[in-house]
Amino acid sequence: MKKLSKILLGTFFLMILFSTITSFNVVAIADPDQVVEVPTDSHQAQVQANIATMFRFRQRTQLRVMANVNLDLDLECEALRIGVKDFALEIEGNGDLQMTMTCTEEQVQLGLMMGNTYQNRNRNRYQYQEGFVISIDCNGTFTRARMRIRATNENQMGQFAYYDETTEEWVGVPTTVDDGYLTAEVSHFSTWTILLPDYTMLILGFTIGGGVAALIIIASVFYIKKRK
Repeated sequence: MKKLSKILLGTFFLMILFSTITSFNVVAIADPDQVVEVPTDSHQAQVQANIATMFRFRQRTQLRVMANVNLDLDLECEALRIGVKDFALEIEGNGDLQMTMTCTEEQVQLGLMMGNTYQNRNRNRYQYQEGFVISIDCNGTFTRARMRIRATNENQMGQFAYYDETTEEWVGVPTTVDDGYLTAEVSHFSTWTILLPDYTMLILGFTIGGGVAALIIIASVFYIKKRK
């Protein structure tokens, strides 16, 4: 019985630890220097160096842009489909840049649809639930770039991923939570999104394993009682 109590206590402790790790409080990043309200899905703008600018499309989707160089931007954002999102892009470059940024809810032609599960060549499984895809074309070079999107209870375990046209699959990059935002350092611009690890098979394995373990524990208890 002592062993059984230890097992139950250990299981309870792991559940508390997991709950603590997955809990998260969202903290906003610094306010932008200027806010541009965009009542449509398209907008062209010039952003001066070192001026943090937020473009808010249809009072829903927010695109924050900050760079140490001047930016010539051509923006497209289907905000009515995307809804409330807060995305930020920070750039360090050596010269002025011309950029096209297109934000969509899905990328059907790339196999990215809401609720779908994907498996890459390494047999890692991912789910797409974010409803935000951004394609960036840049005329010029940059030295560093960082992408950020507001973390929520739904996406905080996710990671930024880009579409590799050579392998025709989505490739995840290291992602951390910084000041309430999922954050990733990126080395290139292409089509990016947020993917969530699919724990379905893992949970199923734990469920089956837990059921077997429970049967073993019950059988052990009856065996011990019978011997007494």
